[in-house]
Amino acid sequence: MNLDISQITSCGSDWETNYYTFLKTIQGWQTELIKNKLYPVIDYSSQLQKKFNDILNENIESKGWLDREVRGTFINDQLVVLEKAHQISSQLEKLIHFVKWALEVNNGLLDEAKIIKQFVYDGIDILPLSESNKYRGKGYILIPDIKKRVYKIYLYELSISWTVDEPVEYLDLELLRSIPFDFAEQGPENLMNQFVKYNQLLYDPMIYICRTEIDFPFNETIRPIVEYKLLEVINGLTPSL
Repeated sequence: MNLDISQITSCGSDWETNYYTFLKTIQGWQTELIKNKLYPVIDYSSQLQKKFNDILNENIESKGWLDREVRGTFINDQLVVLEKAHQISSQLEKLIHFVKWALEVNNGLLDEAKIIKQFVYDGIDILPLSESNKYRGKGYILIPDIKKRVYKIYLYELSISWTVDEPVEYLDLELLRSIPFDFAEQGPENLMNQFVKYNQLLYDPMIYICRTEIDFPFNETIRPIVEYKLLEVINGLTPSL
């Protein structure tokens, strides 16, 4: 499903094949979006946009230098055009044309993916069931899977990884229970209270409830956005239930 960018941006490659390969990949991503499957499509598309922009900037600069070479130089009062520079400049022109076109196509798909993401984000509420002044780096969250009509209870843990520039926070979620809606007639809040009372792995944990009526695919759309929004909630202040 991902795309080998180095292969389709190689100056020695078949450009007709590159166009076809790119369109075939984009069509596959588009099919996933039609099914409201947001991930990993939006990540692939975002990475592609960044890499293509980098490739475009680098090669526009290189072509500018080569074009000066292609204009030729005078040797013994005769204009000499460097044939090798001319060939490379021609290939770079094809590459730049391809990348500009691909950026435009991918940007349309990325805009659509962002609209879906915003819609789901706005349709999800995450509220604490316990007091928010507790340790929030580890706890429980209940997420409804509307399609399968089950409540999923996760153990979450906040972690930090270091990049070259700065630390990046992320969440690890471990599924503990899947409980059908029909078995939780008294509501998700009571379900979580009972779970923590009889099954808790943590002492006096932080507990969150996710509320949504969106029935999009769970693993490809709902859960990743819940993780994203839960991270925001953990780092901010929210009203309790």
